[in-house]
Amino acid sequence: MSNLALDLAPASLYSSGTGNQPMDESSFGARLRRQRVERGASLEAVSAATRISIRILEAFENGQWNRLPGGIFNRGFLRSIARYLKIDEEALIADYVAATNDSPERRAQAAKPASRSLHVVWISVVALLLAAAIAAGGYFAFHRARSRSPRPVSRTAPNSATMDPLHH
Repeated sequence: MSNLALDLAPASLYSSGTGNQPMDESSFGARLRRQRVERGASLEAVSAATRISIRILEAFENGQWNRLPGGIFNRGFLRSIARYLKIDEEALIADYVAATNDSPERRAQAAKPASRSLHVVWISVVALLLAAAIAAGGYFAFHRARSRSPRPVSRTAPNSATMDPLHH
């Protein structure tokens, strides 16, 4: 069984992860393609066996990181590909991390601004709901006070014909 870790190139030859750089034979994608071809597996066969779309497989092999979903999904895809090709999963993922600079620390750092912006959104929603509740309370309080105010008393004398139906 060939080990992908034995085909490692120096880290300086890895793609920077921008997604559209020309491939050289020492890139992660080229090594992954070479491993697949050496085992006689077509993209279609890998796709059918792993249920990973050909578009995703091609993105890995071409170093087009911007076409991949990212994070844990990519690692899961790579584990499935490694199992199918019978290569070392951990070595393949280590190569991917080195090629893309996709370390857990970097992902955690990238997630922090998103969580902060989500926090701001929630605070804004709560503030708007609170303002709407205060406005609705003021509106109903005003109309209730207005409906309870004393009505002006009529200053005309009551009509005796309408007051006593027995004398009519």
